[in-house]
Amino acid sequence: MRLCMLAPEFLPVWGGVGTYIVELVRHLPRNVEVHVVAPSRDRIGRYQVKTSDYNLDDILPQNIHVHFVSSASDTFVYNAAFQYACLRYVPRLVKEEKIDLIHSHTAHMPDLLLRFRRLRVPTLTTVHTTIVGQRRGAKQSGVGFGHLEFSEKATYLGYPLLRLAEQFYFSAKRHLVTVSNWMKAQLLQQFPKLQGTNVPVIPNSVDCDVFTPNNGHETHEVVLFTGRLTAAKGLVHLVEAIPKVLRNCPETQFVFVGPGNPTPYEDSLRRLGVSERNYQFAGYLPDRKDLIDAYRRCTVFVAPTLYENLPIRILEAMACAKPVVATSVCAIPEIIRSEEEGILVPPKSSDALACAITRLLGDPKRCSLIGITARKRVTADFNVTTNSQGMASLYEELLA
Repeated sequence: MRLCMLAPEFLPVWGGVGTYIVELVRHLPRNVEVHVVAPSRDRIGRYQVKTSDYNLDDILPQNIHVHFVSSASDTFVYNAAFQYACLRYVPRLVKEEKIDLIHSHTAHMPDLLLRFRRLRVPTLTTVHTTIVGQRRGAKQSGVGFGHLEFSEKATYLGYPLLRLAEQFYFSAKRHLVTVSNWMKAQLLQQFPKLQGTNVPVIPNSVDCDVFTPNNGHETHEVVLFTGRLTAAKGLVHLVEAIPKVLRNCPETQFVFVGPGNPTPYEDSLRRLGVSERNYQFAGYLPDRKDLIDAYRRCTVFVAPTLYENLPIRILEAMACAKPVVATSVCAIPEIIRSEEEGILVPPKSSDALACAITRLLGDPKRCSLIGITARKRVTADFNVTTNSQGMASLYEELLA
C-alpha cells in the first residue's frame, strides 16, 4: 500500500495534530509506504527551531519518505501556502508514486483545493477539531482580543470565510475518521448533511514504551502544564488558582511548557503577588526527551482547558503515571474517570482547580495510586501501537 500523508504540522512538533501525525507514521506497519507532504518550518513564533535541526533518518523508519513543499513560521497563515503547494505537488506525486490513498487532517484542510483536481484515489480525513469549536473555545476564555494567541486572533477575524471554507470542505465526497466519540457527535451536529455517514473512531494515542514512569527522578510539589499558551486551554483560570494553592502548599512550583507568549500570564501572576520562585515558563522544548523528563519530574499534571478534543498531552502525562487534574469538557471524560485516573473539575473554576491540586499535593499515596491507574488505562486503550494498526486496517478496508 502506498499512502500520501498530508501533514500541515510535522517536525518540529508544536501541536496535537503534529504529534498525532508523527507518531502515526512512525508506528504504521512497515509494509505501508508513506509519502509525507509537509511544510518546512523555520521557527515556531519566537522560537528559532527549524525542521533542518532534525535528522529524519534517525527519527523515521525507512518506509517513510518526506516531501517538503512549502515553508512555515507562524501558526495560521502558512496553511494557505501549504494548501496551494498541495494543489500543485500532490497530483504529480499520486501519479509518479502510484499512491493508493490520501490521508488528510482538519481543521487545517490541506486538501481543500485538491477538490478541483480529479485524483481518482480515495481521501481519508481525520477530524481533530472544527472552526466553530476553535472560535468557541477562545470566546469562552473571556480573554481580551489583544491577549489571544495569533491563530486564535486569525480565526476570530476570518471566521465567516473560514466557516464557508469548512462547509465546502465537508460537502465533498471523502471518508472520515475522528479521535473521540465526542468529536464524532460534534461533527454530525455541526454538519447535518453528514448524518448517516460512517465515521469510525480511532482515539488519540501515546507511545507507552517511550512515555514511562519515573526512573529515579524525584518530584518536589511540581504542577505541570504542557501545550501552546492559548486562551482556549484555560490558562487564565489556572493562573487565578495558583495563589489559592500556595496558601496551603507554599513550596509548590508551577511549570508551563510550550510555545506562545507568556507575558500576559506573567503579568497576572505578578499582580496576584505570586513570587517568581513559584512559577516557570520553560517555553518550547524541541527535544522529546526533555518533555518526557518534565512529565516525570512533576507531581501533578493540570489541563484546565475550555475546548479541546482528546488531548494527547493528558495521555502523555498518564503514561508517565502522573495524576491529572482536568476540566470535564469535550472528550476528556472519555479518558479520565474522576477520582480514578485523575480528578475532573468544572471549566472556568479556579476554586475547583485549586482544591483538586491541593488535595493531590497533600496526599502522596493518593497521587501514586491514581498515577498507576492512569498508566494502566492508557496502556490498555490509548496505546499508539494498537491504534496505528487499527488505522492501517481502516486503510485496507477503504481500499477494499
